[in-house]
Amino acid sequence: MADQDTSKDAAELLKAFSHPIRLAILQELVAGPKCVTDMEDLLPARQANISQHLAILRYARLVDYAQDGALRCYYLCRPNLVRDLLTLVGRDEPVLRRTPEEIKTDKERLAKAKLSSYSNAVAPARPKLKPRAKVRR
Repeated sequence: MADQDTSKDAAELLKAFSHPIRLAILQELVAGPKCVTDMEDLLPARQANISQHLAILRYARLVDYAQDGALRCYYLCRPNLVRDLLTLVGRDEPVLRRTPEEIKTDKERLAKAKLSSYSNAVAPARPKLKPRAKVRR
């Protein structure tokens, strides 16, 4: 059950990153706290739309805000996580192509490894040695 909870939490977190406007908001907040009106000047979105995206980011516990009179200034509340994920998604990794033969070879190797692991796990226990007879002197 804990694995399902962890997977669900991870999926929710990744969903928060899965929109171009939210990514842009996070990139802006990496530079420092900003109010919605500041972000409206920097992003191709209206204030209402930015506020909706900020609500999703708050729900994912990636951003929070401090109230300054009528202004809400947003900041990253998990800056290291946001920086790391933005760096990860920004990497230019090559796309690997595999041939059917390579895939078949990998599947066979995996099957052998599983069989070996299984046979080691269910190997019969070693028989206990009989105690040595006592030697009389």
